[in-house]
Amino acid sequence: MFEYVKLKNFKSLGNVEFNLLDKNGVPKKLVLVYGENGIGKSNLASSFFMLSETLRTMDVRDIMQSILSETPERMSNENFSRFLKMRYKDIETLIKENKTVNSEDSMILEFGFRINGKSGKYIIETNDYQIIHEHLEFTLLRNRGVYFDISPEKITINPKIFYDKSAYQEIKSSCVKFWGKHSLLSILLHESDDKADEYISEQISENFDCILEFLSRISCKIKFGSRQERSIIGLPPEIFAEFDNGEIEIDKEFQLDQTEKMLNKFFKLTYRDIERAYYKRTKEENVIHYQLMLTKNISGKRREIDFSLESTGTQSLIQLLPFMLVVVKGSVTIIDEFDTGIHDLLVQNLVTSLFNELEGQLIMTTHNTLLMESKSIPKECIYVINELNNEYKEIQCITHYDSKIHQNTNIRDQYMLGKYMGIPEISHINFSDLLDSLTTKS
Repeated sequence: MFEYVKLKNFKSLGNVEFNLLDKNGVPKKLVLVYGENGIGKSNLASSFFMLSETLRTMDVRDIMQSILSETPERMSNENFSRFLKMRYKDIETLIKENKTVNSEDSMILEFGFRINGKSGKYIIETNDYQIIHEHLEFTLLRNRGVYFDISPEKITINPKIFYDKSAYQEIKSSCVKFWGKHSLLSILLHESDDKADEYISEQISENFDCILEFLSRISCKIKFGSRQERSIIGLPPEIFAEFDNGEIEIDKEFQLDQTEKMLNKFFKLTYRDIERAYYKRTKEENVIHYQLMLTKNISGKRREIDFSLESTGTQSLIQLLPFMLVVVKGSVTIIDEFDTGIHDLLVQNLVTSLFNELEGQLIMTTHNTLLMESKSIPKECIYVINELNNEYKEIQCITHYDSKIHQNTNIRDQYMLGKYMGIPEISHINFSDLLDSLTTKS
């Protein structure tokens, strides 16, 4: 789980710290982030997405090389699918998307984390084009130490994180070749996932392997304007990344059957008019192409509906489902605007149900103030982003503003009254005047 996040020159967040520890110093399993529109909630969530994306840049490199070496007709379905989903996000693209506009200073992301009761931190710093500093600390054998500290001037990698010296030399050599355009973590994950050479993965120490597993299982669903970005890495085989449509190897058809059962249970608990969910399947060589279908009672008749024709809210719900399942299984999940298109009461039911079963950590931004009234969600889970007088932002738990909140206090009422700030300034909008400004000559 994450203990804290510190950001400098990241999008609209010039210098902020996001503390995720409770009063006993334990990472919170559920965090709800509120704030007015445009204050930086999505930007905060995007910091986790960028971390996740920096781990994949070596994979992007491989896919691009594969595409350039293959004619379009010969490109495999797997490579083409990955090609579309990766969106060519190399380090320079990620920096351009995330570094504060016109900032001359470095962009710095620092993540404090806890794995198996042990704390560590990871720092990545960039200029306008590439990584200029990367640092990782965690338990080496018994005590906490530096795993690596890398800059253009010096590469320091602790040999203790590998069982064999030749693995250490191989990674150091790759670091000299690729670092800057790729993080060392991206290089390591790429090397350890290489099916043709399992040597590196076998030589990584147990504690380092725990770090790589933790980071590679981060799941993010982030909103950039009207576009959704999804980053689910390391899904367990029983959970699809796409429940609505996709393809699966023919010898794994039983997973489709199991998913159908799960979706039928889910829809019966969330929708009254859906009688059945099933997959329309098309078999082609060794692959099954699947498309989610629903049987619904419409105007007194049972009708078969392609899921792609369903409402925005229902489609949003199915897109959220894999993220909700992986956080129950133990991963860290970040969801931006959890409530988009979904009824307030259903959102409240989903989040309170999740809270009771969380094995991982769920960090979500939301505008749903009904969640503040839930007796099941501790007040310590509620955060607000505010802008200070010096135009810097702060992210604080509501207990920062009132350390002795009574259990019967209506947090929603207090929030709407401005006690914790984070609400828009309300003023009358004269729409007739706006129209007149379009037609009246100055």
